Amino acid sequence: MLFIDNKISLQYIRKVTIFLARSSGKSLILVYLPEFIKSMRIVVTGMGVISPIGSSVDQFWNSAVTGQGGIRQITCFDASGHRSRIAGEIPDFDPKSFLSAKQIEQTDRFTQLALYAAKEALNDAGDLSGYPARQLAVSLGSGMGGFSTFESSAARRLQNKSVPPFTVPRTMANSAAAWIAAQQGLKGANLTCSTACSSAANAIGMALDLLRAGRADAVVTGGAEACVLPLTIAGFEALHALSTGFNDDPACASRPFATGRDGFVMGEGAGILVLEKEQEAIRRGAKIHAVIAGYGGACDAAHIVAPDIDGQIAAMQAALEDAQITPDTVDYINAHATSTPLGDVIETRAIKQLFGDHAHKLAISATKSLVGHTIGASAALGSIATIMTLNTGVIHPTVNLTAADPECDLNYVPNTALHKAVKTGLCNAFGFGGNNATLVFTTL
Repeated sequence: MLFIDNKISLQYIRKVTIFLARSSGKSLILVYLPEFIKSMRIVVTGMGVISPIGSSVDQFWNSAVTGQGGIRQITCFDASGHRSRIAGEIPDFDPKSFLSAKQIEQTDRFTQLALYAAKEALNDAGDLSGYPARQLAVSLGSGMGGFSTFESSAARRLQNKSVPPFTVPRTMANSAAAWIAAQQGLKGANLTCSTACSSAANAIGMALDLLRAGRADAVVTGGAEACVLPLTIAGFEALHALSTGFNDDPACASRPFATGRDGFVMGEGAGILVLEKEQEAIRRGAKIHAVIAGYGGACDAAHIVAPDIDGQIAAMQAALEDAQITPDTVDYINAHATSTPLGDVIETRAIKQLFGDHAHKLAISATKSLVGHTIGASAALGSIATIMTLNTGVIHPTVNLTAADPECDLNYVPNTALHKAVKTGLCNAFGFGGNNATLVFTTL
């Protein structure tokens, strides 16, 4: 067994191993301690967001901490025939402000949102030209991909009309990641994760693993979704998953943990992070927003849509173990908290079971109360909210929480922001298919 100094990079170790193998003509097996990988801190140096409450990180955060939600009547199509007629739409999004007419023709809305947020995040991160292009990776999450293109092209085909030539490239889930790479010259690994509502969390976790393994020097990661659409709304209505009782009062519809909640509200958006190794970020003089310290994933292997407490506990526990911290060191949780009657109760029970007495000392808030459920982008927005909490010492409120469900008895920061120093925060994301993921962010 070869024990390696923590200051030596994995890339250097690989080069030495290959040299020794070639010199000796023998196959060499390199064994190193798992703790070595975890000792290399990975940091967030760039953030970009476009959401129903802001098209920049500052706008997003200012709206969040003041409790200004973005749930409105649907305007992008005629929703009068739907039982749920509200959503977290992004107002006044104009792709012409940063894309050419040809690029707009070739991209679905979810890709356009991802490109906007990626541009913002890379501007925030600063110059990455010191890294080899083959070491600049993309790891993006999307639950539905280019569903707008799929829906419109399918409708045309059923009407015996021609289908646009870029139907497939626009629809494919990996189109956003591919476009980000093409626009920015990122020639490393290009990955797309589609695990429903946990897509962005798993994508960010995959980015963390790429950096720890030395397979990338920097990764553009996060999630994007744009499925405020007739078919997706109808599909979730068929599952009785959407709120239908607040069509005349949209601002009150997304109400995680509250008595009288009747389902989630569809939303759209994109959140992008730039991750890199701490020592390299310091070397190039980058601003470090936070440390991404841990990632945990677990599958319920049970029901395709119903949440399961054991899987949620397992994901949070795995993330804490990966970060090498104990439950009592956590200060804040950005909850999955979709506003469904069952989901919020299960997540509350999972937190209480894992954290024990410490659960009642935690501050918990639900970003979805403000923007709705952005599916594959939700954990990216939640991660940015968590990081901003670490940086500002302010926890954004869970709005519409005037009376909590008796089974939801923790501190969800109701209606008014809480000023509290936070050193460690979790971001939960639990999706259809029993896909559970948790991320851990810490201060430097």
